[in-house]
Amino acid sequence: MRVTSNRLASLNDTELDAVVIGGGMAGAGVARDLALRGASVALFEKGDFASGTSSKSSKLIHGGLRYLELADFKLVRESLREKKTLERLAPHLVRPLPFLVPVYRGAARGLIKVRLGMWLYDRLTPGKTTERYRVLTPAAALALVPGVQAKDLRGAGYYFDDLLLYPERLCL
Repeated sequence: MRVTSNRLASLNDTELDAVVIGGGMAGAGVARDLALRGASVALFEKGDFASGTSSKSSKLIHGGLRYLELADFKLVRESLREKKTLERLAPHLVRPLPFLVPVYRGAARGLIKVRLGMWLYDRLTPGKTTERYRVLTPAAALALVPGVQAKDLRGAGYYFDDLLLYPERLCL
């Protein structure tokens, strides 16, 4: 506690533009953004940085493909834009992550809907240079992921989102 008290005491005569409570992904991101805009900022965390929710993340950086079904194009575009920002700011931490979406006979989400959704998702992606999706035949899907259930398989969507290898490193 002495270290904390000394550090707090050292801020007594410091005029700050902002104080951010919480040194996880959101708090550290807000503090960084404010500092980059010229604000004087203090960031406080009760434990270790990124030790709470940020350390328990799925590490998935998704652009919101499922929100296309809700026609929330604004949210999808914003998510894809933020995903691109992370790729640009932390290329050493971001890796492509392939996804397979199997489509079975009688499913509510048929192959045409999956194809259209992935095509639209791809078109909404800013700064892309190549298509990052494909629609696979049942044989191609099974060759790619042999554990997929073959019975009634009509095909599959195959696309990429991203994986954030060590999200806690963005907080430091």
